[in-house]
Amino acid sequence: MGTGGTRETERPAPMRPRRGNKKWSLALGGMVVVFALLASYDLIFGGGLNAGSSASPSASPKAAAHRGTVRRTAPAATSPASAVPLPHVSLPTSSPSARPARPLTVASVAAFGPDGTSDGDNPGSVSNVVDGAGSWHSSWYTTPEFGNLQSGTGILLDMGQPVRVDNVALELGDAVGTEVQVRVGNTAVLDDMSTAASASDVGGTVHLPLLTPAHARYVLIWFTKLPPNSDGQYQVTVYNATVNGRP
Repeated sequence: MGTGGTRETERPAPMRPRRGNKKWSLALGGMVVVFALLASYDLIFGGGLNAGSSASPSASPKAAAHRGTVRRTAPAATSPASAVPLPHVSLPTSSPSARPARPLTVASVAAFGPDGTSDGDNPGSVSNVVDGAGSWHSSWYTTPEFGNLQSGTGILLDMGQPVRVDNVALELGDAVGTEVQVRVGNTAVLDDMSTAASASDVGGTVHLPLLTPAHARYVLIWFTKLPPNSDGQYQVTVYNATVNGRP
């Protein structure tokens, strides 16, 4: 301080920064950086693993591979015990109803008219139609409808017992124009026998299949219309009659 002059104001000395505060700032900054890095690592890797473990079963393998490790399980080997068994196949067996029809033995044969065996045509030769000894022919008439004298004429085949009838085969004369029915029943009465098959305007070999096989003892070959003969009359000739079925 000078003499006789103004007293100088004393200035405070400037403060020096403390070295300890600077070290704490650097340490705090480093910790922030470390925590930021750890948080980023957890989001990138740890979050992906958690997301992968909670993924739905329906997520695709490709998406699961990005989220985490996908474990693949090899398919289980099929053991002989788990193999699908082959279906059992039953082979068809022969039954009586599946056997084909065959010619049946005729116990007896008779000429047959509207009143039965009492007024049949030419009864003496009717057995020829089953024994192959010749032929049988009806009486001759002036018209195909028996000259309006009767409704028909025929041959009665007695099988001896009820049998299954599938069809009847006839060998007639060559002239065409015959109308014939197959009637079946268990009594030898015209009205008691039902018509099982029929054919019109036929001649030669005639097959008469029954629409439904019938069980009966009697088979009646019943002619309701006659073919012409060489003399200008009307008359039917039968060479053979066969009943096919099963006993």
